[in-house]
Amino acid sequence: MKTLLCITSLFVTAAFVRADVTIEQKMESAMMNGNMTMKIKGDNARMDMPSPVGGNVTVIMNMKSGDMTTLMHAQKMAMKMNMNDAKKQAEAAQKAAGIDPSKIEKPKATGTKEKVGAWDTEVYEFNLGGTSGKLWVAKDFPDAQIIKDQMNKMSNAAPGGFDPSKMDVPGMTVKTEIKTPVGNMTTTLVKVSQDPVADSEFVAPQGYNEMKMPTLPGAK
Repeated sequence: MKTLLCITSLFVTAAFVRADVTIEQKMESAMMNGNMTMKIKGDNARMDMPSPVGGNVTVIMNMKSGDMTTLMHAQKMAMKMNMNDAKKQAEAAQKAAGIDPSKIEKPKATGTKEKVGAWDTEVYEFNLGGTSGKLWVAKDFPDAQIIKDQMNKMSNAAPGGFDPSKMDVPGMTVKTEIKTPVGNMTTTLVKVSQDPVADSEFVAPQGYNEMKMPTLPGAK
């Protein structure tokens, strides 16, 4: 019986590790508006989103090798980079802007409850290294920890960005609002799926010209 339980546990753990996840979010800000779709499968991740300069872009990442390709579809351009190098540049840019992601205070419950889409949520406030914001947390979100673990894996490998799934809150964050120098940035969850994602989603298409990665402001 003990052996059977151990084997069952291993299968369940392996299934969680390999879990395919597709997450669609609505982004609203002064620089970017539209829906972003994230797909995660094993060590591969893909993000499709609107570009601040117009058109749509796709980012394909291999979290094991550190390779990342950004596809600018309107221009038919592909920009390849190493995520570790890009992460260092992003951290330098954040530091130059006075933002320190390492100084994260535990979110505090406000006692306010609101409906976000189909989810009943509780509102939390947080401070993130010089900027503040709010989280709308759904405590009864199905498979919340599995989804958060997949999102964490991607954000740990990817350069820059803010991942609300890393915040210490009891449930799934379905809406985030962050104050920035150019106005509020709001991200709202549209839907989540754990259906299988095809391997072809993580392969860059042919016919794109390669361009060099620009140096981010504040980086050496």
